[in-house]
Amino acid sequence: MAPKNIKWNYLFKHWFSTLLIAPFISQIIMYITILNSNKIVGLLEVYPIALIFSLAFSIPTYILYSFLYRFLGQINTKEKYAKIILVAFAVCGILITAMIIKGSMMKDVIWSYSISSIISGFIFKLNFKEQ
Repeated sequence: MAPKNIKWNYLFKHWFSTLLIAPFISQIIMYITILNSNKIVGLLEVYPIALIFSLAFSIPTYILYSFLYRFLGQINTKEKYAKIILVAFAVCGILITAMIIKGSMMKDVIWSYSISSIISGFIFKLNFKEQ
């Protein structure tokens, strides 16, 4: 039976920080290298729209992520292993979503959201249960 006192802070911090940081990483990548020479604007120029669409497209991944999160909490997975599993799952979700959507900016989207997910996933403390 699942513990009723699972903390969901990490899940939401990881999710929202990934969405908030990715457009900035996209802009940095755009300045360092040209991933798509046909690109007129980056994600940062359309930040509010990017946030809305990224939130909508990430919902299926994070619904499944929440089940994995809960499962890892139930079996008392060590923090470092749980973070690796959760971040890897989120990055796989980003890749799958990008493959389904397709488009001219997908390389940029995959890189920026994956890097953002990796950074934010390892920054926050993971504590499954309330003390």
